[in-house]
Amino acid sequence: MKNFTFISLLLLSLTTIFAQEFQGKAYYMSKTTMDSNFGANIPPERKQRFMERMKSNLEKNYELDFNSSASSFYEEERLDNSQGNGRFNFMSFMSPFQGTLHKEFASKTFTNRVELFGKIFLIKDSLPNSKWVLSGESKQIGNYTAYKATTSREVAQETFQFGRQSSQDNKPKMKTVNVTAWFTPQIPVSTGPHKHGGLPGLILEVSSNNTTVLCTKVIMNPKEKMKIKAPDKGTVVSTEEYNKIRTEKLAEMREMYQRNPRQGGRNFSPR
Repeated sequence: MKNFTFISLLLLSLTTIFAQEFQGKAYYMSKTTMDSNFGANIPPERKQRFMERMKSNLEKNYELDFNSSASSFYEEERLDNSQGNGRFNFMSFMSPFQGTLHKEFASKTFTNRVELFGKIFLIKDSLPNSKWVLSGESKQIGNYTAYKATTSREVAQETFQFGRQSSQDNKPKMKTVNVTAWFTPQIPVSTGPHKHGGLPGLILEVSSNNTTVLCTKVIMNPKEKMKIKAPDKGTVVSTEEYNKIRTEKLAEMREMYQRNPRQGGRNFSPR
């Protein structure tokens, strides 16, 4: 009964304020740890060099633009950004969040603009229907009181190895991951980093699998009005279609690496 009252008050607060038009920008930093068995078939010295090169892609900064009806989540621009040259950037590929992800709250849909081997795709699909469990536990994140919510979901298990593999390895393996989010009703918008959302308030912190994303700053109603709209240039695909294309291209890259290990996938580009 206590939990029901708590949730009802949060939803009432969100519904009351949600009708008001507002804008905001949230800044996040993410940190990802690699699985202990990653690169099991890579020589230790080479693996160490590889991990050092990956560090900048395991610690990233993101921005989230939002209003009462939509949001866009994307990585902050970097001066050393080497993407967009038509070549395969494996370091970028290992990032947990890729491209620009636009969400529409009313329709519960998203458009994810991503670049894969020099080609732009627009992944259009429905947002995951997360069944959050609210505990009532709270903590302070910056100037906001945040409440804890948990859920679990099935995700594709990322694997990438340079050695020879069987054709069965191209099929994505699924695994269950636990998600812990901290949201604040003080910012009444049902969104957060990447596809996370569906809570009565902005998600300020979320931990899923081996990645934690933490909000470092929020600016409400900035002086310059933001245009939050879905990306519209690229090949439109569903999540399933994109995953299939991605898997096939990675298989091609592995074959190329096996034929010429010195070059590997550095110069791989779509046909």
